Amino acid sequence: MKYCIGIDLGGTNIAVGLVDLDSKRILDKRSVKTLAPRSADSIAQDMVKLITGLCERAGIKLWQVEWIGVATPGVVKDGVVISAPNLGWRNEPLGEIVYSLTGRPTFVANDANCAAYAEAIWGCGVGSQSLVAVTLGTGVGGGIIVDRKVWEGINGFAAEIGHMVIEANGRQCGCGKRGCLEAYCSASALVKESRRMMTLYPDSAMWQLAGGDINRVSGIHPFVAARAGDVAANQVVNDYVNYLAIGISNIINVFQPEVVCVGGGVSGEGDNLLLPLRERLKYTSFGTEASRTRVEIAKYRNDAGIIGAGLLGLMKEELQLKSVVELIVEKFEVEGAFVSAQPFGNGHINDTRLVKCKTPDGDLVEYVLQKINKSVFKNPPELMENYAKVTEFVREQIIEQGGDPEREVLHLIKSHEGKDYVVDNRGEYWRLLTYVTDSMSYDKVERPEQFYDSAVAFGNFQYMLRNYPADTLHETIKNFHNTPDRVRQLKDAIALDACGRLSEVEAEVKFALDREEFAKTLEIAHEEGRLPLRVTHNDTKLNNILFDTKTGKSLCVVDLDTIMPGYSVNDFGDSIRFGATTALEDEADLTKVNFDISLFELYTKGFIEGTKGGLTVSELELLPIGAMMMTYEVGIRFLADYLNGDVYFRTHRPGHNLDRARNQFKLLSDMEKALPEMQRIVAKYINK
Repeated sequence: MKYCIGIDLGGTNIAVGLVDLDSKRILDKRSVKTLAPRSADSIAQDMVKLITGLCERAGIKLWQVEWIGVATPGVVKDGVVISAPNLGWRNEPLGEIVYSLTGRPTFVANDANCAAYAEAIWGCGVGSQSLVAVTLGTGVGGGIIVDRKVWEGINGFAAEIGHMVIEANGRQCGCGKRGCLEAYCSASALVKESRRMMTLYPDSAMWQLAGGDINRVSGIHPFVAARAGDVAANQVVNDYVNYLAIGISNIINVFQPEVVCVGGGVSGEGDNLLLPLRERLKYTSFGTEASRTRVEIAKYRNDAGIIGAGLLGLMKEELQLKSVVELIVEKFEVEGAFVSAQPFGNGHINDTRLVKCKTPDGDLVEYVLQKINKSVFKNPPELMENYAKVTEFVREQIIEQGGDPEREVLHLIKSHEGKDYVVDNRGEYWRLLTYVTDSMSYDKVERPEQFYDSAVAFGNFQYMLRNYPADTLHETIKNFHNTPDRVRQLKDAIALDACGRLSEVEAEVKFALDREEFAKTLEIAHEEGRLPLRVTHNDTKLNNILFDTKTGKSLCVVDLDTIMPGYSVNDFGDSIRFGATTALEDEADLTKVNFDISLFELYTKGFIEGTKGGLTVSELELLPIGAMMMTYEVGIRFLADYLNGDVYFRTHRPGHNLDRARNQFKLLSDMEKALPEMQRIVAKYINK
């Protein structure tokens, strides 16, 4: 895992969290009282004690923490807290102090800015280029994110959203001015207005909600009473939403951000606040139906400070990487000048960026830039040779069929040297592809037709490559789907028993080894000439297909790093293993794990249709065995990794790999029982 520390320094508490940057979550957190006012040195000492405690509980060393981020109230610039009245600080070099105590890179930012950054990167604005956060708490705070960076202004005072004037000579604000948004839309202002209306309406339901004590009214009460039809509460809520709409309209009309994120205590009302707010914004803000700022409720509430602080180091990394990426992009034959590069997609292997360039005419051209993971793919030049040859072959097939080669196959951009990749000064390999417009991928099946369409797409992939000489391709990962060799690796793990776990998995080991002869089935079929070598994708998950956003139909197959010689039935089988099940592959409750024969039939129909007769009858008859083999193979890989100490597959809980292995073995057991039915289904579509 990749760890960082996020610290939310408040006037009341110091909250510290250990954040896993891979799984995007807080693993553990602790807090102590701030006891302000006191010196930055004294508070930093408490921070370090909390950090040390978290590391000890997680079983890691401080040096394994990538960086430390601190969210603090007040005005911050370059790691210095220029002013934080509720802490009693002026010009405190907090970043430098924490770094001197820990030796870890330390970043400091205003707490509202950190909350905004958390929402922009992992929260309701994920994937956006620009976001403005409005925090409705005791006051009204805010943060501005542009190109995944916090905008602080020239002096750190940017995003004082609560102090924009929405009514000239209006209500008195705590800052000394009149008519500020904070005077109308803070939780304090909401409570104050509720009390005023309660005195005018003695029969208001807000009295009952407050237990008859006007001093016990909270910001929740007017919303609750309004839903019950209370006249006074309705007026309070309507006025509140109207004023908030004015403030957010000003933000939209000035910045036109992709997202406005509404957070803070009042945002807990969810749709009761959001829906009427959006309705009013249609009339008070500029935008078109095709391009309008999204207004969303914040994903993170109490944890926003910790997460946003923890991500500050990521912002620094991305700024450094942006300059590297720009230099890389300039080495390719791109249209126009580099504008931006942002993380793209959900892949776990390669570092992927969506790159935008602007032509002299002002048009934006988009590309996908990927750094090839050398720890997984040991020989990038061979990988790229496969990639280029196969995509060019498919392109020719699409042109012959009258298709659109710009959207139905990936297109590599050449470097200025005429190569399909660029090597940077650190020896890293990069490739650049055109971005397929109006396309998207799905991480899970949202409707059965998608599973069918993916089957047609992968079947058609086999059809287009039916005449490609598979034996001329490089094996990018040796013995990737050599099931007998995977059994050998399991036996090695059993013999070593590196973590002393063998005694607890005796049933699973027996299940696996009882099927050792089965593991040879496909290799024997190949030797007998019943299973030819094909060009195979080897990662046939749904999210490796692009779908047309307008028609919903599949466009093209992507993620071609694992293209190499293999068996078509393994590609089919991996899709079945992943898609024709009633549970995710790490579901621990095996009563929820069942083989769905109806989804098997749906995929089989689509796959065979997609191949258009391009596969032999003998290999089509082996499709059910391919499904069973891939389920078995993945199961024994999970089991071997569990015995070896979880060194290959990423885990998020104790016994995670063991749960996965049991899951796959349960699915395989179901398939074994259903084999006659699976064979009948395959025969049905072969003979159509």
